[in-house]
Amino acid sequence: MVNKSLLMIVFFSLTAFLFAQTDDPVIISYRRNFVRASISTKIELVTDASRITTVNMTPLYLDAVSFVLANYQLLGNDSQLMDIAAVAADKTGFYSDPAAIPSLQKLFAMVTEPRVRIATLKSLAELTKQARNDVSFLNDWFDSAITRSLEKKGEDVRVMIACARSLGSIGAGSSFPVLFRAATSKLDSGIVSEAEKSLNAISDNYAGNILAIIREKPLYDVYAAFSFAMKREKLPVVDKGAIAEAAFTRAVAHGQTEQRDTLYTSLVKESLDVLGSIGWSQASPAVVQFFYHVQSDYKTEKADVGMLTSVITCMGGMGTTEAAQALSIFLGLLNSETEQKKTYNEQVLLSVIQSLGALGDKSAFDYLLYVGYLDYPETVKQAARDALARLEW
Repeated sequence: MVNKSLLMIVFFSLTAFLFAQTDDPVIISYRRNFVRASISTKIELVTDASRITTVNMTPLYLDAVSFVLANYQLLGNDSQLMDIAAVAADKTGFYSDPAAIPSLQKLFAMVTEPRVRIATLKSLAELTKQARNDVSFLNDWFDSAITRSLEKKGEDVRVMIACARSLGSIGAGSSFPVLFRAATSKLDSGIVSEAEKSLNAISDNYAGNILAIIREKPLYDVYAAFSFAMKREKLPVVDKGAIAEAAFTRAVAHGQTEQRDTLYTSLVKESLDVLGSIGWSQASPAVVQFFYHVQSDYKTEKADVGMLTSVITCMGGMGTTEAAQALSIFLGLLNSETEQKKTYNEQVLLSVIQSLGALGDKSAFDYLLYVGYLDYPETVKQAARDALARLEW
């Protein structure tokens, strides 16, 4: 009884406030008729009002929302009441009036009928673009909905998909953590897919949010954040390099203390591929240091040939003197072992030679030249000649 009285007070207070807001005769006429009308006629009035585009009809739709709020406890999901709610919620966003946000939030919180909630989310998405501080309401609800879904407490999938879409449409950086949670949780595939799309629709502090996850979250989340970022179209090179370097550094640190599983291997190789392809020279010291570790692990069969060639190829794209010197010395070692009739891996050898050619550093000249005098196959010797031709003097 107390709740109903309170809702009636809210209804009449809001009505009085909105009357003070405007004296447009069209709005006044519609609002008066709405108050007088039966529930079926109320539906016709809010539907008919949508054809008026030259006047802000928000006060009428908020009257309708207030009517629903005042009577929901008594009527529940009555079909006619839900019709009024759905139309009013859907049309409110058209007029881009942020003053409607609080009423729509109350409607969303109280009325759980999916059609009404989806219509409310559509309008909230439009209105909250102009008032991003209000996005916390949707962030909090979506986060709670994820928890309820994971606990099998029956949250409506359609509403969750609509909420994820709305958060992407608003594009506030503060929505990134909850969207990331949805995109990496074991939820309905439709929710996951929509959350992924919305993540990549956010431009506000995108790189900062990705880097925060890489610094603070478990390796599974680090890999997911890195993967999302690399799929993002038009990601600035400076952001791509910083993210790839952070992911690489985090993976290497993980591998020093934890088991080097397939997740570790994938993250290291993929981040190395990005660093090398964009020539991210800032990571050169860390990559060269990792090369020395992998070189040692390869000899003791703790690292496979794929990891060794990945780091070698990355160094070829670094464009740094330290990368060239490290690879030149390694080629000298391979030449020495071949001279002593020891076995060598042609894939590794070709990777080193090709990377030295890409670097073009003249410090590799003697080592590349010596390849031609050893018992290597013609493919290796030709690769060395090609690399020599690319050296810069």
